Amino acid sequence: MTSKDSISFCPNIIIIDLDGTLIKFQIDYLSARKDALFLIKKYSFLQNMKFTLNDNIFFMDREIKKFLVENDLSENIYKEIHDKLVSILDRYEMDSAKRAKLLPSVKETLAQIKDMKWTLILFTADGENAMNTIVNKTGIKDFFNVMISRGESMDVKPHPNHIKSAISTMVPSPKEIIVVGDSVADMESGKHIGAITVGVTSGLGSPQQLAKVNVDYLIGSIAELPCLLRYMHGDIDCQ
Repeated sequence: MTSKDSISFCPNIIIIDLDGTLIKFQIDYLSARKDALFLIKKYSFLQNMKFTLNDNIFFMDREIKKFLVENDLSENIYKEIHDKLVSILDRYEMDSAKRAKLLPSVKETLAQIKDMKWTLILFTADGENAMNTIVNKTGIKDFFNVMISRGESMDVKPHPNHIKSAISTMVPSPKEIIVVGDSVADMESGKHIGAITVGVTSGLGSPQQLAKVNVDYLIGSIAELPCLLRYMHGDIDCQ
C-alpha cells in the first residue's frame, strides 16, 4: 500500500480500479497463466491439482498453499513456488506498465472529482512496482490520497481482505463509499463493504457480465463519472 499520510480526509470516498478503468488493459494474463501452469507441472506432488487457463495465478497460489498445509509439506516449498509465481506476475505486469496509456479524458475526470471534494483511492491487483511505474508514467499519482496495490498478499480482489485494506486507514469511517471498476472482481469487492458500485464498460467486463453481479450503475467510460456523481446527489439535469 502507498499513501500520503495517515488518512483524515473527506468522509466520502471513491475507490477506483486502474487497469481497464483508467488505463488501457494490456496485461497478457493468458500467457502469464501458461507460464504458471508450466511451472506447476515441474512439481510432481502437484500433478493432481487440475488448474486451467481459466484460473488466475492468485487462485493457483492460494490453492497450492492450502494443499501443502493439508499435506504437512515444508513451508519452504511453498515459498519457493510462491516466489516463482510472483516473479511471473511481476514480469508481465511490468511489461504492461511500461506501455501504459491513459484512457480518454482520465486526467480531466480525476481533476473534476477532486474539485468535488471526494477522497480518491487507487485500488489495483498489480504489484507495487507496476502500480508506481504506471502512475508516474501517466502523471496521475497526485490525484490519489491513497494507492493500494496487492502488496505482499495474494488475497486480491474479489477477496474481501484486499478492499478492506483500502479503507482500513480512514479516519473517521467513511459515510459514503463508491467503488468504480471494469471487472466483476471490482464489483464483488464493493459489495463486500456495502459500497455503491459503478461498472465501467471500457475494460474486461461486458455490460452483461457486470449486470449479473447487480452493479448499481453502469457507465461507458470514466469520463461519465462526474456527471453520475452529480446525478446521485440530486442534479437531475445530469443524466
